[in-house]
Amino acid sequence: MGRTKQFNQQAVLEDAMHLFWARGFHSTSMQDLVDHLGVNRQSIYDTFGGKRELFAAALERYRELQALPMMRALEADGPVSDALRDLFQDMISDLLEDNGKGCLLVNSATELAGQDDAVFSTCSANSRQLEATLSGLLARAQQSGEIPADRAVIPLARFLMSTFNGLAVTAKATRDPEVLNDVVEVALSALDL
Repeated sequence: MGRTKQFNQQAVLEDAMHLFWARGFHSTSMQDLVDHLGVNRQSIYDTFGGKRELFAAALERYRELQALPMMRALEADGPVSDALRDLFQDMISDLLEDNGKGCLLVNSATELAGQDDAVFSTCSANSRQLEATLSGLLARAQQSGEIPADRAVIPLARFLMSTFNGLAVTAKATRDPEVLNDVVEVALSALDL
């Protein structure tokens, strides 16, 4: 009779997510995972399939814990300018935490999306969903008169997505809140907010 697993898969997945987030995929070895997670190598292979599969699952878990709640917050009632300003400020705070480890989705897209179909798929799905959420938010801003009705919401949503991604990279490079706040102010003014 085989031994039963002696660890909580969800907790191990989240611990792996944090390790990959701090170090990246290539800088995290299987031995690093074994040491950090406290799970033997064979159990990792048996449960998750290997380092690449564990990373893909950790990236998807990050999306569930970080990205999707952010998108849901943008769907709440209230002035769009306030929602975007709050989102940007929360984002800056998060990006500067933990020695500026940034956003795992952006980190992964820049490190692996061109080399790994699973990473590309997760990052792409997140981008499509964020674009749809931002387009809806901006359409609401047009209806309330916060932004001009003649502005095309999809290009504006894509501009905001690029701003979010740029903030994540800039935060890693500078760790300077003043720089990040300047980017936010210019982005909001470009939207007439």
